Amino acid sequence: PYSWNGKTYNASGTYKDTLVNAQGCDSITTLQLTVKSASTSTTSTSLCPSALPYSWNGKTFNASGIYKDTLVNAQGCDSIATLQLTVKTASFSTTTTSICNSNLPYSWNGKSYNAAGTYKDTLVNAQGCDSIATLQLTVKSVSTSTTNISICPSALPYSWNGKSYNAGG
Repeated sequence: PYSWNGKTYNASGTYKDTLVNAQGCDSITTLQLTVKSASTSTTSTSLCPSALPYSWNGKTFNASGIYKDTLVNAQGCDSIATLQLTVKTASFSTTTTSICNSNLPYSWNGKSYNAAGTYKDTLVNAQGCDSIATLQLTVKSVSTSTTNISICPSALPYSWNGKSYNAGG
């Protein structure tokens, strides 16, 4: 409340009070009280981590939360500004794949890869933020072996790995 001549007032208006002046006569005083209004505002913002830090009213923010700032409005009164900041999540995934050399090139996320390695691709997730996908591609080596066999012609045909052979070679 506003206090004037020993009385309190809680609202705008014109108020009169009769007092006694220094000469002992009535002194009519008038108070024209204007209660200016405070203001409030709320800003709701959602953004991806790549847009951090977020700047608002000269301050920077790096995490989701509700932040308040007291400013002065056009009437000279408090203006309580509220920021509702939501930082959406980025996503990360790793695909580990081992293939034989004969399966090259390997296709992943619309791209072809011809050698073993770690590859990254930046996509967009359902929230509209970065989705960092990692491919760990291993290309298995081809193996070879040699089997030396000596047999007599009477042992032909010779069967090896499910195939039959009728002559040396």
